Amino acid sequence: MKPDIIVGWKQHIKHGNVWRVQVELSMQDTPGDDPYTYNVEVYLTSPTQALAQYIAATMYPDYESISVDDEPVGIAP
Repeated sequence: MKPDIIVGWKQHIKHGNVWRVQVELSMQDTPGDDPYTYNVEVYLTSPTQALAQYIAATMYPDYESISVDDEPVGIAP
């Protein structure tokens, strides 16, 4: 089956449906080691900021914190 329309990354960005989400995760190399945190930057396709946060929380359920930009990702001039 061949699609009638393909919506690519550029179209999602153009319509304001891509959000940058920063996720802080905790990690421990081996039991007994001190835990440390690392940051993951994820770009998600979503019509709203709230849904992007929900998707990130679902993808990374053991997160320490989640931060979503106030505005969707825009196309650079």
